[in-house]
Amino acid sequence: MYYYDAYLKEFYAEILKITRHDNRYGVLLECTAFYPLGGGQPADRGVIKGKHGEIRVSDVRMEKGAVGHFGDEISGQLAEGDHVKGIIDWTRRFELMRIHTAAHLMSEAVRKVVGSPLAIVGSGIDVDKARLDLGYDRSIGPLLLEIEKVANQVVKENRQVEIKIIPREEAENYVAKFHESLKILPPQVQKVRIVEIKDWHACACGGIHVKATGEIDAIKVLRRISKGKGVERLEFTAKTS
Repeated sequence: MYYYDAYLKEFYAEILKITRHDNRYGVLLECTAFYPLGGGQPADRGVIKGKHGEIRVSDVRMEKGAVGHFGDEISGQLAEGDHVKGIIDWTRRFELMRIHTAAHLMSEAVRKVVGSPLAIVGSGIDVDKARLDLGYDRSIGPLLLEIEKVANQVVKENRQVEIKIIPREEAENYVAKFHESLKILPPQVQKVRIVEIKDWHACACGGIHVKATGEIDAIKVLRRISKGKGVERLEFTAKTS
């Protein structure tokens, strides 16, 4: 459900299975809006509430093709067959959507300022900040203010964020226009989910995003770190007003 509507905060579902392993409970639902760890994005948190009990969801994982919701304890009683309400921690979810879209935006902002299609050799996303590891043989420090300025101009333009699933060969050609590739995708993946900030950046991505760059509010560069010869780390956040 998170792919059909990333803005869905609550939903109803039936419990298919409840497990317990190493003092942790797992709940499998017939459908879910909880986003599991993956696609470069941390998992959602929230609550699954039934008529007689609830579980606070602290982790969500994709296991054997199914989304598992995990928590340390069940308050009251939950049972297989129960109809429950899932409630997403929306503050956390929206922050992750904003920072994830900001990371895509920053990939191209860096390239625009540097003036060459340098490689993104690593990345990481969390609620309060994100990082990009850049294949760059000099300090990117002198360029930070300009990168931030270029990125925030795109935020102000409120460009649409579009998502489509297309055949791999078409996707290869499409993302190449934005200095990206599909080389990390396993060869068996023949349908590729593309996230595009309209006419700015596009890449293969399994995460969830805001609908337009204006929702990011503003990007603030935090610092650069040298990660060794030829690799610069750029840390930044998406701050709210």
